[in-house]
Amino acid sequence: MKYFEGIRGAVTKPDDSDDGLIRSVTRSFDVLFAVAESERPLSVVSLSKILGLPRPTIHRILNTLVASGVVARVDSDKTYVVTPKLALTTAANASTAALGDIVMPYLHRLVAISEETASLHIRAGDLRVCVAEVEGSRGIRWVRGPGWSAPIWSGAVGRLLLAGVPDEERNEILSRNELRAIASNTVVDVPELCSLIETVRADGWSSSQSETVDGAAATAAPVSDANGKTIGVLSLYASADRLPHMISLVDELQQAATEVSENWAMMSPSAAANSQTHDLQKAI
Repeated sequence: MKYFEGIRGAVTKPDDSDDGLIRSVTRSFDVLFAVAESERPLSVVSLSKILGLPRPTIHRILNTLVASGVVARVDSDKTYVVTPKLALTTAANASTAALGDIVMPYLHRLVAISEETASLHIRAGDLRVCVAEVEGSRGIRWVRGPGWSAPIWSGAVGRLLLAGVPDEERNEILSRNELRAIASNTVVDVPELCSLIETVRADGWSSSQSETVDGAAATAAPVSDANGKTIGVLSLYASADRLPHMISLVDELQQAATEVSENWAMMSPSAAANSQTHDLQKAI
């Protein structure tokens, strides 16, 4: 990943001299940057070979990084990738962080209207990652939290993110991933998935039930930049029996997504010009 190139060398020293460094911290950075710099998700075995560290050590560090939300585990093949959480706090990605700031009032509005959990997701490589969320107000509610991730080809959110990229790029994403069911209704047939993607591209919204988590449902609408490029997806998330209720509020969800898009487009020209959202999405 180009964003992190050259950083690891400044963190790790080649010897074990008593230089005041906390070895557990430097090893954690080694693992983090190794994952970030890789063009493909890495396994514990691969990281152990790359870094020369014992597998149990790599595994403990990865568990800590996953718990911190800066690394995500790809359950289908037990590999690891970085999430945008760390990058979102850096000056180089201030415009991406600004999207999170813009969306928060709209997430609160959607919760007030629907009583369900509302969230913003973006693409991170071949993952869809939650970067902002407001919990629903109902007594029983479903939550995921910032940093939660799933394969980009899964669920309502994933379909809209894939609908927002050129067909050639979409096909490349699908061809390099083994589509496995992660819930009872996960769509794993490529022609069927492509057909659904075309449908949601035309409709401007999407819904799913038990596709990423059994018993959960979602509706989603895309957020676009001034050029019409999808930069994120707003979503309502609840138990499956609440799907008809969420579908009845699709107009409100689409309106919120439209207003977020308009607010993003009205950012100062310099902020818009410096936006690295799409580069971050493809690089991670």
